[in-house]
Amino acid sequence: MISTIRRAVRLLDISKLGFVLSVLAGSAGLMCSVGLAAVSAWLIAKASQMPPVLDLAVAATTVRALGVGKAVFRYLNQIASHRVALYGMANLRSTVYSTLADSPTDVVTSVRRGDLLARTGRDVDSVGDILVRALQPTTVAVVVSIFSVGLVSWLSPVIGLVVAGGLLISGLVGPLFAMRGARLAEEDQIRDQAELAAQSLAMLESAEELRVSGRLQAMEEATQATEKRIFANRDRAAKPNALAPALDLLGMGITVTLAIIIGTQQVASGALTPIELAVVVLTPLAAFEATQALAKAGVQLVISASAATRIFSLLDRATAERNIPERPADTSQTGLTADDLVIGWPDGRDVAGPLHLHVQQGQSLAIVGPSGIGKTTLLYTLAGMLYPHAGHARLNGQEISYLPRHEVSASLTLTTEDAHLFESSVLENLRVARDSVSETEAEELLTRAGLSSWLAQLPHGVHTSLGSEAATMSGGERRRLLLARALAAPGEYLLIDEPGEHLDPETADNLIRDLLRSGHHPDPAKSRTVVLVTHRLAPLDAADRIVFLSEDSATAGTHEELSDLVPEYRWSVRQEGIVHG
Repeated sequence: MISTIRRAVRLLDISKLGFVLSVLAGSAGLMCSVGLAAVSAWLIAKASQMPPVLDLAVAATTVRALGVGKAVFRYLNQIASHRVALYGMANLRSTVYSTLADSPTDVVTSVRRGDLLARTGRDVDSVGDILVRALQPTTVAVVVSIFSVGLVSWLSPVIGLVVAGGLLISGLVGPLFAMRGARLAEEDQIRDQAELAAQSLAMLESAEELRVSGRLQAMEEATQATEKRIFANRDRAAKPNALAPALDLLGMGITVTLAIIIGTQQVASGALTPIELAVVVLTPLAAFEATQALAKAGVQLVISASAATRIFSLLDRATAERNIPERPADTSQTGLTADDLVIGWPDGRDVAGPLHLHVQQGQSLAIVGPSGIGKTTLLYTLAGMLYPHAGHARLNGQEISYLPRHEVSASLTLTTEDAHLFESSVLENLRVARDSVSETEAEELLTRAGLSSWLAQLPHGVHTSLGSEAATMSGGERRRLLLARALAAPGEYLLIDEPGEHLDPETADNLIRDLLRSGHHPDPAKSRTVVLVTHRLAPLDAADRIVFLSEDSATAGTHEELSDLVPEYRWSVRQEGIVHG
């Protein structure tokens, strides 16, 4: 667990100065509490002797100062510690996102969406909490305990040793019991909570499908069973956790009792004055305030370590070296090419191949074939998101698998079927692809994507908000906006998956034709190479080249050539015409 915590802290990349300032503020706040107890005890004991009022003036002022200082330093501690923790969470979350973005596709897709959200959301927060709820309180407790023991030992070394022993019981033994209880259930707890998140997300997003298929009740029962396991794990961990505050009270009670007994004897022997006795007896009551938070700190260590383990298992897979045979560059090739390419998912069977493709800049290529034949797998392989099982996939002669992710992204733009539109303005959604898109350029991109009429109807033009889930847009408008975003990207090659999915045939065909023609632009700098996957064949007369994947082979040609040479292709085109007619 210690090595995991150390690695987590390194990834948080916390500000050392900020952490030190938070510890100083927290220590100063608790020292004010200890000093307030000590000065108040002295003031009460001294006042009982009825001295002149001026003898008590300094102590009374000190009490007020310490009371105000306690509140001020605690406020400063909250600001400093949370600032450090929040920046640390941001650093860790950025590291997770950037690492996953550069990882092979199977790293992310192998984790269910609910579990992925839990790891990038709640687990990152749990790791960040280690600063505010574990490391900082522990450091503060050590500093304040040393201060308290030193203050008491200055008056009575023997009672100082007693206070040190009591603080060890409260600050060490109690948290160990709390950590044991947390360790008993935390691993199961995190797994069950991730399971609950995945189940809940599936029910929210697929309620209609589950209800129609008759599986909604089974999913609800599985969710209830997961919740019962969570409650059972909490109950199992509660017993050892309950010992922690009991030991804290026991340590404080023993310390105060022994302080009274030893202090009384020292007063009788003249080693202590009655006023000092009041100080050494009441001061430990405030000193134990520092160790009260250590039980929760121990639990947080276990929680953070478990969360960090889950995050690191994902990051380690994302950064793991792949055993890919060395493939030298072919500098004679330009464009996007595939030679003897065999595709498939990692550790899975070969889906299709060997395939041969060659797409020059400014051309358009359509990939078609029956469902499940490997069209999307081929697109992901050409985008560098999946490694080839065999053969070569090259971009301007360079093996795509060996190119750094940022170089691939600079040349290739992949738009998936379920690409997300954000609850922001039209302009900001286009700037997802390139943050330098201007208002004028945005209007031009929307016009190229066939949205000029839609844009004219927007109340605030490109600054109009799309709303949650872009619910104000039709399916065709949504797809065209994604096309405009793809055109805004700096990449020369546009790779698009199923642009006509869920659209009516006429809308789908018009959109696909516009996509295939979008690469042709009078300005060569704005021309694009379009590679798209589609199940619609009728609009492919606009494509420069088509690859038809079947069970036994892959045939390339133009729309007319495939209609003449491939019976399956010709039959599918006729069926679309019959259905559409």
